[in-house]
Formats: sequence, structure tokens, C-alpha cells
Amino acid sequence: MAEKEGQSTRNMDNSIDEDVHSDADENGLNSSSGSETETQSKKARMQTSSPNLFPPGFMVAASPPKFMSFDQLMSAANGIKNMALAHEIAVDNNFEITKLQEQPNGIHKQVREVMHKAFWDSLESKLEEDPPNYSHAIVLIKEVKENLVALLMPQHVRFREQIDEVLDIDLIEQKMANGAFDLFYYADYVISVMSKLCAPVRDEKISELKETKRESVPLFKGIFDVLELMKMDMANFTIQQIRPYLKQQSTEYERKKFQEHLKLQEDHNVDGLQFTKSWLHRNFQNLKKREAEAFAEGAAPVLATPAAIMNEAYMEVLDWDEGEVFPETLLMDQRRFMDLRDKTRRMTLVSSILLVTYNTVGAPISGVQSLKEKLNSEISVILDGVADKDVTGVVDNVADQVNKSVDEYMKNHGFGQRDDNQHQLLAGQIRNVAQMGDQAVYKIMSKRVMTFIHTSSFMKLTEPLKVPAGFSVVEKGLIQVCGQFLCLISHNRSVFGSYYAGIIGALLNRGMEDLSPRK
Repeated sequence: MAEKEGQSTRNMDNSIDEDVHSDADENGLNSSSGSETETQSKKARMQTSSPNLFPPGFMVAASPPKFMSFDQLMSAANGIKNMALAHEIAVDNNFEITKLQEQPNGIHKQVREVMHKAFWDSLESKLEEDPPNYSHAIVLIKEVKENLVALLMPQHVRFREQIDEVLDIDLIEQKMANGAFDLFYYADYVISVMSKLCAPVRDEKISELKETKRESVPLFKGIFDVLELMKMDMANFTIQQIRPYLKQQSTEYERKKFQEHLKLQEDHNVDGLQFTKSWLHRNFQNLKKREAEAFAEGAAPVLATPAAIMNEAYMEVLDWDEGEVFPETLLMDQRRFMDLRDKTRRMTLVSSILLVTYNTVGAPISGVQSLKEKLNSEISVILDGVADKDVTGVVDNVADQVNKSVDEYMKNHGFGQRDDNQHQLLAGQIRNVAQMGDQAVYKIMSKRVMTFIHTSSFMKLTEPLKVPAGFSVVEKGLIQVCGQFLCLISHNRSVFGSYYAGIIGALLNRGMEDLSPRK
């Protein structure tokens, strides 16, 4: 029996991983949840709340709590951090290291500026002594040398030897002791090396260094600033070089790190997949409900197959309810998924406003794409940075701008001007759409865009898919959302497919048990 169950899970795993577009009818999955106390505790740690997510059949008795040592905690944290970094590089082709943007009045910035000022002031005062005191200067040269060597590639053998020869610290200290040291000679050499090692984007900075006045402090300040940028460039170059390899390896690496995380959770009586199980169970129930409704109406049902359950679950993310806890397996991409959700909602809202505008105004602007693009741009500017819950606060501004732009178009093209009643009618229609949610027009447009994303992401297409009616003005943004969504779910399915297979298999097996005749 155990062997059969194991084979079932393996078959299920293969069926989900085989093709993201597959709707074949496979079986498999296993899951269990922690106690109610554990559930509430975990929700509190994740700083959100949701109703009791599993039925009694998924509950198990609580075990005595265990405590995690500091070393175990740090080990787990570092493992997740490394996994997250590898994931970022693998899924984001634009990932790069950027200079830290400090808070203008932040304590870190203030402390750093005070310490740097103290060092540079001390350097300047020591160099102005008679004879000059080079104790700080030698520290600078050592650090500059270390930075230059760190920028070299393994094949730069002769270059490395030259740097060692010119920036020979023992020789420099002898020159300082004998009064034969020229700080600007070494500064010029360092700048010449930097000009050969820097990326083309830093050429302008190097030119500025060469033109800097012969003042030691401003010159070395500039050298260190450019060296920091060059180190960042080298790090990003390295990331670009390893990205293809990392993409190949990241799936296995992330799966391994996540397994280690789950094992640590399990050792402390915590179900590390609790909210993933809830997520899949909820969508399984939704499909079963729709399946029953279709049978009752005599329509072709959408069967609750493993692939269909996963597709339904992924689509829920694009309309995620903030009251639900995000699945553990999606956490690393939560920000990206929520960004795609917000973009989808915003495109739906703008397209809905344009639809009621064109329907209300009628023939004078019918089919005018240039006006539609102008309105799209103006509405998007007004709504930029406004959360969905706050849209009603700026909807009057949107209505005023739409009325104004429509009037300008009609005037410029010889149409009669609309009266106040027509203005108020259109404004009222726009206010209604801004309610979103179950508002009729918004609901229809939302269904269209979600169907389009579902079809483009999960169906095998034999011909190009047409953008849904009413969304032509946001076509570019919609295609970008579809591409990013497909990339994220493909990677996510590759990493966590075996876990999904186990959970869905248990749901399907449990469903079959419920259908079996009782003695």
C-alpha cells in the first residue's frame, strides 16, 4: 500500500512539472496542519490574519513546544537570506547591486559623515605640518592598493605585478622617511590604473579626477568615490556572468534550502507549509463548487485536475485578498506578485473608465484611438501612487479631467459642446466604476483580463491571442504583466512542484474517499 501511495505521488509530481499548460487528469498529494494555537501563533508572526483555514480533517494534536538556539536561528536566517539572493538573481534579469540610498537625516548617514570628516580633516592637518606627517597617507595608499587588486581578473597577472611594484608599501615608507615622497605621483598612477580597469560608464568620472586640482584631500576623496562605483560595477559584471549558470542551478538550490527550512520547522513542531495547504485547498474547493454547478446546469465542467487546481491557485494571486496569509512557497516573490496584481487592477480600472466614457459620449469620439491614449495617460498620472482603497478620494479629479479632455477634442473637431447634464452623467458613471469590486462594468472588464492572462499563461495556443475588448490602450502593459507572471509561476512550479503534488494528491484522495460508498 505504501509503495502504491509513493508511486501515486511521484506520478503526480511528474504531471505537474511536465507542462505548465497541461490539464491532464492526474492524482496525488499529502498534507497536515498544526493545531489551532499553532495557526494563530504563525499568523501573528506574519503580521496578518485570516479565518480558520483548514477543516477538522486536516488538524493534528499539538506537541510540546521546543526552543530554538541562537545558532539555529541564525543558521536558518542565513539559509533563507542566501536562497532569497540566489532567487532574486535568477528570476530578475535586471537585478543589480546599487549604491545604498541613505535617509537624508538618518543616524547612519550622520555618523558616517562625522567619521569621514574627522579622518579627512586629520589627513589635511598632518600633511600641512612641517615636515609633512604621512601616517594617514600611507593608510590611504594601502587601502587604494587593496581596492585596485580586488578589481583585477585572474588573467591580470602582469598588471598585478606592476601594481605591487609601483605601490610597494615598504618602498613608499622609505621615501616618506627620507623626504622623497610625492603623493600626487602615486595619485596620478592610481588614476591611470583606474582608467584602464573601469567600465565605459565611469570614463566621465575618471576625466573629472584627472582635472581635479592638486589638492590631496579632494583628489583622494574623488578616488575613493570612483573606486566604490567600480567595485559595484565589478560585482554586477560578475552577476551577469554567473546568471545563466545560476538559473540552471537555482531550482535545485532553492529546493534544498527550503527543505532545510522545513526540516527545522518540523523539528520545532511547526508546519512550514500550513498556508500553502490552505491556499491550494481553497482553490480545490472553488473548482469542485464550479464543477458541481456546471453539472447541474448541463454545461461542460472544468474538472478539478491537479493542473487545473494549480492554475486556479496561481490566478488567485492576481486578485489576492489582503485578509489571507500569503503561501510560504510564494513568499520570496510576494512583492512581485502583489505588484502584478496592482498593475492588473489599475489597467482594469483605467480601461473600465475609458469604456464608460466612450459609451456615454457616443458617436463624436467613437473609435478615436488618439483620444483614448491621451485619456489613459492623464488618468494614469492622477491615479499614480494612489492605493485602490483611496481611489474614490481622487475620482472627482479623474472625472473632471476626462470631461475637460473630451470637450477639448469635440471643440477642436467641430462638434457641439456637451451641457452640464451630460458632464454630470459621465462623472457619475466614472464614480460608479471607481467603486471597483462588484461594480458591473469593472466586474466584466476584470473577468476579461483574467481570462486573457489565464489563457496566455496556461493554454497551448495555436495562434496569437487577441487582447480583450476594451484593453487595446493598455496592450503593452498587459503583455508585460503576462510575461512576468508566466516567468514567476514557471520558476515557482519548478522549485516547489513536488510539494504541490503532495498536497493536491491528498486533497484528491480525500475527495475520492468522500465519494466512496459507506458500509
